[in-house]
Amino acid sequence: MKRRIHILVAPNSMKGSLNAFEFAEVVEEAFVKVSSRFVVRKVPVADGGDYTEEILRRALNSKTVGMEVLDPLGRPVKAGYAVAGKTAVIEMADASGIRLLKSGEQDPLKTSSFGTGQLVLHAIRKGCTEILLGVGGSATIDGGTGMLSALGFQLFDECGEPLEGNGKNLERIKTIRKPKVLHHVAVKIISDVNNPLLGNTGAVAVFGPQKGATPQSSPALENGLANWCQLLEAESGKELALLKGAGAAGGIGLPLVAFYDAEIVPGSEYVLSLLNFEEHVSWADLVITGEGKIDGQTLHDKAPWAVAKKARKAGKPVVAIGGSVEQEASGAFDGMFSFVGKPLELSESIKNAHGMLFEFSVQLARLINALNRH
Repeated sequence: MKRRIHILVAPNSMKGSLNAFEFAEVVEEAFVKVSSRFVVRKVPVADGGDYTEEILRRALNSKTVGMEVLDPLGRPVKAGYAVAGKTAVIEMADASGIRLLKSGEQDPLKTSSFGTGQLVLHAIRKGCTEILLGVGGSATIDGGTGMLSALGFQLFDECGEPLEGNGKNLERIKTIRKPKVLHHVAVKIISDVNNPLLGNTGAVAVFGPQKGATPQSSPALENGLANWCQLLEAESGKELALLKGAGAAGGIGLPLVAFYDAEIVPGSEYVLSLLNFEEHVSWADLVITGEGKIDGQTLHDKAPWAVAKKARKAGKPVVAIGGSVEQEASGAFDGMFSFVGKPLELSESIKNAHGMLFEFSVQLARLINALNRH
């Protein structure tokens, strides 16, 4: 009898298309179809971006709490978070995500993280003493001012007039008033990027355009974040401007570090540790990972890169599959492939991702089966 081949499928989600669970299921279906020799273990992963809350919710065997909050433009929207014991897992994108906005609504001068603050406050009032906050996919560059407002902080301009928390008001904030009782809670900010707050690699320059920032609005946002950071540094006595990961989600981590001693953690490494990922890798003969686009950014602590490092450390071959792949990322993997077999518009690739991924995975499984005939 031919020996079994252990395949570990550990993908990240594809934005706008298959989530990590669906990705893993498609690959499993293809391998099982090709040969009964394949034993597939699915361990979907995340890095602080989309579906991080879902990955952690399942890993922690937690329950979901649903509620209504305000979306980035102040409209009611249904959202939720996961609770395991006294730990709450919150995905910022659920309340303040760009996916909640229609085309043409993206404007970081107007959008606010208030809804995320509502989730955090609700979790604290439910008795949670630890918050795990995934910050990928946000629509905001408000420095967390909207979130702070929901948590009871007040912001004022130079004339003592109150200000709402949003990107436009960042430049105008001169005074911060804390709530009478500051909640005691441990916060971990699970980030999928390590960009600083300001400059050419900061929140506005790198992530602003995808959130609707324009050449006209970007200088105001950059100056606003600089002003806000100076205020928080003076208030807390902490150095924040050069903090790794401070540029994630429009600077939402700044006030959490300043007032709650929050820790910004590399999302991929943190998630893999909770999943006991090294044990899964030791079981595998081959590791398969992937995400929608595999490029140079993947090498900045994105989930597939973290998976590849674990596989390489264990001496296991690792293959990456993506809709779009760029050569600059190829050195991280033993094989890197696009499942898109012909030139297609992005919308078509997203629409047909399931079928194309399945067909590619069948071909990959056939090759692996042929190379292991004995």
